Amino acid sequence: MKKILASILAVCIGLCVFAGCAAGADGVDGRAGRDLDIYDIYAAANEELEKEGKAKLSLLEFLKEYMNYDGGDLEKASSLKTAINRSLLSSVSVYAVLEYSDGSSYYQVGGGVIVEVDKAQGSAYVLTNCHIVYDDSSLYTYSRDVFVLLYGMESPQNEDYRVPAELVGASVSYDMALLKITDSELIRNSDVRAAEFSSSDEVFAGEAVYTIGNPELEGFSVTSGIITKESETIAINLSSLYNNQKYYRVMRTDASVNSGNSGGALFNLSGEIMGIVNSRNSDDNTQGIGYALCGSYVKRLYKLMLDGYGSTNGLYGVRKAVFPTNYEYTSSAYFDVDAGVTRIKDKIVVTYTVGDLHKGDVIKNIKIKDGGKVVEDVATDRYYLLDDVLLSARMTSTVVYTVSRGGEDIEVETLPNFRYCT
Repeated sequence: MKKILASILAVCIGLCVFAGCAAGADGVDGRAGRDLDIYDIYAAANEELEKEGKAKLSLLEFLKEYMNYDGGDLEKASSLKTAINRSLLSSVSVYAVLEYSDGSSYYQVGGGVIVEVDKAQGSAYVLTNCHIVYDDSSLYTYSRDVFVLLYGMESPQNEDYRVPAELVGASVSYDMALLKITDSELIRNSDVRAAEFSSSDEVFAGEAVYTIGNPELEGFSVTSGIITKESETIAINLSSLYNNQKYYRVMRTDASVNSGNSGGALFNLSGEIMGIVNSRNSDDNTQGIGYALCGSYVKRLYKLMLDGYGSTNGLYGVRKAVFPTNYEYTSSAYFDVDAGVTRIKDKIVVTYTVGDLHKGDVIKNIKIKDGGKVVEDVATDRYYLLDDVLLSARMTSTVVYTVSRGGEDIEVETLPNFRYCT
């Protein structure tokens, strides 16, 4: 890794020198240049690790192992204040205009998070909730007029602050929407940054988190708390016309969630995306319960949408690979002394024979391969990882399950079974 780190630093220094030569003292177009910080080097390190097929590091792992940080250095580099202030530059307010048959139109407003950005091109991708851009009682169901506001430019009345965005993907079943920004001078001239997803699928009760949203349309606001339940399922009806409840796997947090927080990211202390805030408990007798869509499927669903696995028109709903048969699971919990967390482990058992998957098989691992390359290789310690990891399968993929059968572990290779969901 020292060799990798040296090459990263060389590239970073080279970029600084190049920027200085090309732009002069005032930077590009007369703007002040931005110095690289530890987060830039961290992002570059993870890019190099991904190229080598190695697992990405959390910020704390990177600082400890390769920058020789400890104690006060770690606390300073990974402080909550620093993380929040960086995340503000990855956050947006989303305004979606919905039109109705009586000639009226209304804004629906929420938050969003930038997950990709190309400053030179003035382009970016933003994740938000589907229910921000959707109303099945409106004239076109989905908004045809969406714009976002960046941090520091938060007045929707000032049209110069509005960054037009195109809706390029939406799923009611996941309450997720993907927006695309193209050729924006505001993006080019800003210090916006793409937020990274947490590299781990694991979430534990007690983890410190914060969220950024636009509560009461008063501009960006931050609230913090902890994860109070790492996974549960809630029912929400997004339809204005029908009783059409959908079930969503979410994390529960006591970070304050208010109207306008929907669509904003739930971040960990490294400033990584753990999930997307989508709802709160509206019971007056219950306080401090907010919900966020889980990052383990959000990060994979985003890539699926980006790859065009929508409906026939490429927009609404998603075509995703599904587990080819039925299963049941039992759960147990144990305390991991080394990590200082309580882990839940599920035993997943196939209940109906389909193809080479037999009744009684215990699913232990799932691997996605595409063109000879291993895209995913995940131990199925939790039942929901089956569905989450399958979001990484494409039409050209093969899926390999490691199962325990008759006292031995064997691999079962299958082709992905795709299904459309709204």
